Amino acid sequence: MKISNCFILFLFCITLLSCSTSDNDRDEITGESGISYSDSKKMWKELKAQNDETYSYTASFISWSGFGSRTTITIKDGVVSKREYLYFEQVLNEESEREEVEIESYTETGEEIGSHSEGFDPLLIDELYETCISEYLIVNTGENDVYFNTNEAGIISNCGFVEKGCVDDCFIGFRISEFQWL
Repeated sequence: MKISNCFILFLFCITLLSCSTSDNDRDEITGESGISYSDSKKMWKELKAQNDETYSYTASFISWSGFGSRTTITIKDGVVSKREYLYFEQVLNEESEREEVEIESYTETGEEIGSHSEGFDPLLIDELYETCISEYLIVNTGENDVYFNTNEAGIISNCGFVEKGCVDDCFIGFRISEFQWL
């Protein structure tokens, strides 16, 4: 009896450890860049300190139907100072090239930042890292394809997931199409 109780306790501990390890492995997910979430976050902390937490980034979305949006967030000294939004439709011009036709746009500054419901939330890159790990990288990988990637500097560029079998506009998460230090 004493041996079987120890054996059950041993199995319980192994099960507990294997579950917590898989949760911790989420920050080791690596994208096409070859940089893991945890390494990217470390690189980000160093880079933002070197650049006085002053930067801008653009979050983009484009639908298969040709509609899309871009929101540019500007951060100065670690505080969101501006949010610019553009909603557009892609149409073919006379030369059969895709051209964006503006449907709606706005620019917010100061206390009006966040006053419009359309557009990407006015978040710091730090908040995007936290959202990535707490909302998108935790989904069931048996039911979803999970995505994480960085730009050339190692800064997060996309994070999200797509439900397996979904075909059109299924990505849940964010894509950063442009990033620059100011």
